[in-house]
Formats: sequence, structure tokens, C-alpha cells
Amino acid sequence: MQVNQQEIDAVEAKLNGQHGLKAALAVAFWSVPILVLWYGLYLYDDRFAPIMLALSGAAIGIVVRFYGRGYQLSFAVMAFMAHLAVVVAAFMFGLSLGEGQSVRAFILAGLYGVGAWSAAYIGRLTIPFEQHRAFYVLTEEAPHDSSRRLRNRWFITTPLALSGCCLTLTVSLFALTGFEIFRATQSHHENRMAEREAFEARAIEVTSAHLDTLPTDEAMRHAFAFFAGQLPNKSGNRYTRYPKSDYKAKRVLSYLSEERGNVRAKFILGRLTYNENGLSLIQQAADEGDIYAKIHVASEFGCYGEPDKAKQLLNMLAKTTNDKSALDEIYSVLSVGFEQICAEYRIPDFAQMYIR
Repeated sequence: MQVNQQEIDAVEAKLNGQHGLKAALAVAFWSVPILVLWYGLYLYDDRFAPIMLALSGAAIGIVVRFYGRGYQLSFAVMAFMAHLAVVVAAFMFGLSLGEGQSVRAFILAGLYGVGAWSAAYIGRLTIPFEQHRAFYVLTEEAPHDSSRRLRNRWFITTPLALSGCCLTLTVSLFALTGFEIFRATQSHHENRMAEREAFEARAIEVTSAHLDTLPTDEAMRHAFAFFAGQLPNKSGNRYTRYPKSDYKAKRVLSYLSEERGNVRAKFILGRLTYNENGLSLIQQAADEGDIYAKIHVASEFGCYGEPDKAKQLLNMLAKTTNDKSALDEIYSVLSVGFEQICAEYRIPDFAQMYIR
């Protein structure tokens, strides 16, 4: 076969420029950015994730083509195997489909097929038509010297590329897993903060200007909610979580007792500050006619060694009140006994029956 020497020299230079080892190392390195790009696209819009089955193959092929400059079949095989490793890594990390996305299996298979074909086709250079005769003379009649070099031996380059991809992709998966854990933790923290802000926003302001705008019963419900952490509805049979704050509960009660002269608020404030000389507030409320304050003052005689007097006063109160909750409280004190009741008085308490 007659071949122009100039064509032979040109093809010879191309064959000698093949570097399978460089391509193997490059594809092992570049498989990481390709996987990261896949992950980034998944985060941006996970509906496009399946498309990377095809695009990643083209990217792998370009890497092998650029660094390997190879014409041997082994370069196509190397690109095919590297693409397969990237796809497996992506599937292991859940990047194949978007969340809640449904794609038919044959579509995924088709996209993978396109990617695999692209990797193999792009990864291997082709000889221009006008140089086919020179290529045939140099490679088909006898193996070219470039194919016998260690850097281009398929049994070295292909396993090296595959093992290199497996190593770098494994490290990448660990790194991406750590990043996912960080993102999940950050998202959880932000959600908790948002929930906390929304929860705190339920609380009313306890400034005098704002409390002036609230009816007394509404302010009392919020005072109870600050103490108990539960805001009852107006009928008292349903509750909503509410930010707790003993200070704000006392602030609302103090406003009601001082600014509006509310006797019940004064009694409750005395109960909450019982260990801080709150008994004087309870006594004032009792003097002003609050039934619960009177029950408390009567019970105090039992706490100081006069149980008979306490019982007498409680029985008198039971005859003079029509408040069912107050009657239940009186009978509860008489049945439980003063020792336990007096111990309970030392614990700040804001019973819901006080605001009914």
C-alpha cells in the first residue's frame, strides 16, 4: 500500500502522543468535580438530576480525550468504566432522582446509555479520513510501539483508572455526607430558631401601654399562660402552648392589682410571691373580699397550730359563697389536712380556677 511519508509522520506523532497513564490519573481526579457538579445541580433543582446520567458521560469522555490523546480501544474502555464508577457513586448518594420524583426505568436506562456511549466515543480520538491509510500501515499490519509502552497498556491503565475513581469518589462521598450532615444540622437549627421566634411572638407585650388595651379577663388569661406555659381559650377547655415567664406573669398581675385594683390579681400575685412576704398581699385581697384569699387566710390558722379555728372559718366561708370552684377548694383543704396544704402554700401556684 503506497502511503505518503508526510502522512505517516503525522500519524506517527499522534500515536506517540498517546498517554494512557496520564488519562487514568486525570479521570480519577476529575471524577470528583463531576460528582460535585452533579450534587450541586441536584441541590439547585433535583428535577435535572437524571440528565447528569448523560452529561457526566460526555464530561468523562472529554477528560480522557484531552489528557490521553488516545486512539486505542483501551481509552474508550477507560472512559466507559470511569463513567460507570461516577454513576454508581451518584446512585449510592441518592442523586439519580429528585425527591418525590418518578421517572420510568427505561428513561433512566436510556440516559445512562447515552452517557456511557458519549464517554466511550468522546474519550477515544479518531483518525481523519485522509490519514486512514497511514494509520492502517502503522497499527494494523503490526502493533505500533506506542501500544507496547507501559503507560498505554490496557491492563495497567484501565484498572488504575477504575481503582483511582473508586478511591477519589469514596473520599468524595464521605465529604458530601459530612456536608449533608452539616446542612441538615444547620437547617434543623434554623427551623428551631424560626419555630422559637414564632412561638415567642405569641406572647403579649407586658408594657402598661399594651396592657391598657386588654380587657381584664384577657390579661388574666395571659398572666396564667406566662406561668403555666399554656394559654387557655375563653371557655378554658382548650390550650395553646405559650412562652413561660414568671417575671411577665407577675408583671401582668402587678399591673392589674395596682392600675385596675383587681383583687383576684392581688391574691394570685401574693401566692406567687408567698416566700417573699406575699402573705401581706393575700391579706389585703382577703380584706377586700376575694374568696380565695379568704380561704387562704383561714387555712393559715391551721398552719400555725389552730386547726379548729381554721375549720370553723372555712365552714363559715362554705355557707356564705356560691362559687362552686371556691367550695371545692374549701372541701379539698378540709379533706387533705393542713399539714399538706401548708406545705403546698410554700410552692408558687397559679391555679386556673382563680381566673374562671
